[in-house]
Amino acid sequence: MTAAFDWEALSRRLEAAAAGLVALDRIDPGARERLLAARAAALAAAGAASEAVAPAGIEVLAFRCGGERYAFDTAWVARVLPALPLTALPGVPDVIAGITMWEGEVLAVVDLRVLLALPLTELGDPGALIILRGEESRFAVLAEAIDGTRCFPHDCLGHDLPMLADPDASYLLGVAPDRTALLDARRLLADSTLIVNTDHQ
Repeated sequence: MTAAFDWEALSRRLEAAAAGLVALDRIDPGARERLLAARAAALAAAGAASEAVAPAGIEVLAFRCGGERYAFDTAWVARVLPALPLTALPGVPDVIAGITMWEGEVLAVVDLRVLLALPLTELGDPGALIILRGEESRFAVLAEAIDGTRCFPHDCLGHDLPMLADPDASYLLGVAPDRTALLDARRLLADSTLIVNTDHQ
């Protein structure tokens, strides 16, 4: 049988705690305010330390193409795959290297070297495909190698990338100190010239 809870004992403890606070105020009227201020300062310091450990930034997938390092915001990356066989299509822009199959879907494959007007002499064998996915479109991008994910602080991105032929018309969002160029995946996915209708191919 469960013993009855001793409500009277609890009431006595609460009364004693309240009396202790009253006594503290009599001895040192500012003690409570100082205690609350110290607690607030400790919480603020803990919050600042947490922000220092995890600074705001952009998580990106870094990769290599045309002898240079690029990156996409991981929010737009659906999957990274080993290089798959490509099928060339007649009559499509040069920027479309071909099409491939992924999960039962035909995907256009974009050659960034052509899109960004990079020197084609810097040709490396594609080692991977990066699948970009937006709300209404999805396609693959050729990559020579995948360097992995990392975080770019917002304030570290400049805009000095001389290997792009026309920076004002490029898909560039910024450049990290190590010269990794962050590309605008949202703009790529919205570019109608990169969408290939394969329904009747």
